[in-house]
Amino acid sequence: MQCPFCGEGSLVHQTRDMPYTYDGESTVIPNVTGDFCGACGECVFTDRESKRIGDAMLAFNKAVNARNAAA
Repeated sequence: MQCPFCGEGSLVHQTRDMPYTYDGESTVIPNVTGDFCGACGECVFTDRESKRIGDAMLAFNKAVNARNAAA
């Protein structure tokens, strides 16, 4: 399947760990499954996987904000 973002690459269905950075702090969201473009690096996720990723990002953001507020 052709990448809907760049139109150049093919999408490959894979599971990867996804790095995420918020406010200068980094984490890894494990076992992210989706269709990844080898040309531009964009990803297409199912609604369920997208929600899981968003929930993980939000939880990390809240933890970072709590640490920063306590400092």
